Amino acid sequence: MSLKWISTKTIGSTVAVLLAIGTLGVVQPAKAVVDCTGATSDTDTCTVLSINTFGDVIEPALVTDYRKLHPEIKLSIKKSDLDALNGTGLYTQCAAGGAGNPDIAAVEISYSGFWRAYPQCFVDLRTMRTTVGNKSATDLKKDYLSWRWEHGVGYNDAVIGIPTDVGGLEVAYRWDLFKKYGLPYKRDDVSKAWNTWSKFIDFGKNYMSKLSASDKKANIGFMDNVGTIYPAVLNQGTEKYYRNNGTDQGQLIFKTNKQVKTAFDTTIAASKAGIGTRIGQFSSDWNVGMSKGTFAVMLSPAWMMDYIKGQAPGTKGKWDIADIPGGGGNQGGSQLTIPKGAKHKQEAWDFISWYLAPDQQLKVFQLYGLFPSTPSLYTDPDLVGYKDPFFNNAPVGKIYVDGVKKLKPIFEGKLQRCIDMAMGSAISLVANGKEKDSNKAFAKGIADADKCK
Repeated sequence: MSLKWISTKTIGSTVAVLLAIGTLGVVQPAKAVVDCTGATSDTDTCTVLSINTFGDVIEPALVTDYRKLHPEIKLSIKKSDLDALNGTGLYTQCAAGGAGNPDIAAVEISYSGFWRAYPQCFVDLRTMRTTVGNKSATDLKKDYLSWRWEHGVGYNDAVIGIPTDVGGLEVAYRWDLFKKYGLPYKRDDVSKAWNTWSKFIDFGKNYMSKLSASDKKANIGFMDNVGTIYPAVLNQGTEKYYRNNGTDQGQLIFKTNKQVKTAFDTTIAASKAGIGTRIGQFSSDWNVGMSKGTFAVMLSPAWMMDYIKGQAPGTKGKWDIADIPGGGGNQGGSQLTIPKGAKHKQEAWDFISWYLAPDQQLKVFQLYGLFPSTPSLYTDPDLVGYKDPFFNNAPVGKIYVDGVKKLKPIFEGKLQRCIDMAMGSAISLVANGKEKDSNKAFAKGIADADKCK
């Protein structure tokens, strides 16, 4: 047994017994407390667990908690671009037989359909057992939303990932700016005022009419970027690009699914109405715009709340959360996986099963806004009753619970991300004035999506 698994309490008790019976000839100096915070590679007392992720899938407060529980484990976290990690890096590593694999990799929902077709690239988590409790993925399944669980199940039924959060989608808005311009600003009134997407666009046009010519010239607008409307509307349907036809791969339907055209047309309508700033999300201008009031509205999955807090701390109390038009929505979410070439599979499984348990998911929501994928919390007063002072004491727990309950599970297929990018490029053609005929732009998007493989 490695000494790093022996607690200091056990060591202390053993020394006391030996002293009592007189068998300890020489008293040895006390063993130093394990501190692996500076470790860059494995040692006799430290294990460095490598995690490749994106965004804020792995939150710092929970990293600190785990360090206290397991001082012998160093979590080495590497963040990269979503597509670089899921679309290039993991695939290249798998093709190389797992060479270069981290111990844990985050897989985003838009790539889940792709990776479900390559379960051989990951450890089947049904074969793993936690050090404490002896639990496999089969034992944990009951704790998660069934439709989120399926995002991590390979086409051969192997469990390749455990769900992190649910990206329940609502709308974050600057109530102070709405009030300034004489618009409805109380959250219930706002939700009623834009309960359909056409009303949302009209609300935006009304807001724009209150701005001065200099404001508009300075690219100040109602919402940050109208491109975010496309996935929001798309995810309010029951199908996107695939139909669940009883097969693992599903049936491609993006060419004929009316919801795809509805999402496209709604986005184009918002673009032509001129209600967006056309600032790219996650750009430096976008970050600054949150503080300066460059825009008053952002479609906000639960995880976006923490991002707003981080980028615009001076706006505390000026934001609020209203219902998304159309009712219910989802954007984002991921699975934590153990790639086949992982060096520390056991330690990885122990961390994943701890980090994604209901208790930790509740804490992550309260600190960072990531909405739990564990439905046992949806009636927990600590979640449902949670109010956020940054967002004008909005009952964000109840708002996002209600929104998630309206979600309709959608089958995610292998080419999901590729098709998304093709349609996004088609929307950009119209938004940037490179194509005036939106129907031609849509046809090009479909044609480009048809080339995905």
